[in-house]
Amino acid sequence: MEISLTAGQLERLASIAKDALPNESCAFLLGEDGTVTEILPMRNIDESQVSFSIEPRELLGAYDFAESKKLQIVGIFHSHPAPPAPSGTDRKFMEINPVVWLIYSNTEHTFKAYINDNEVREVAVRITG
Repeated sequence: MEISLTAGQLERLASIAKDALPNESCAFLLGEDGTVTEILPMRNIDESQVSFSIEPRELLGAYDFAESKKLQIVGIFHSHPAPPAPSGTDRKFMEINPVVWLIYSNTEHTFKAYINDNEVREVAVRITG
């Protein structure tokens, strides 16, 4: 299991994270078969440094947008003010959102990805192009 992004997409996600500081940022990663083709930034309605939530109408709009483009939501991105590891809250939401969770550390400037398939485990982040 892996998630594939271009170097440019990773730069864009890092920029989204930096622009949201001091709060966590969030976005949907759209594509197919674990390959990201589009980034859909979302607004963190928690406006929090330690959590994120997406407004329900915006969430539904994201799914409609993905469907209109014939894409899947292959990942959920968010940033942390700490190392890029899932928090307890992340782990809870990973159970109901069984896609890759890509986390960016604003302190370490690194990405790591995880999935929960009966247990939370790290997956590879493959950089393409």
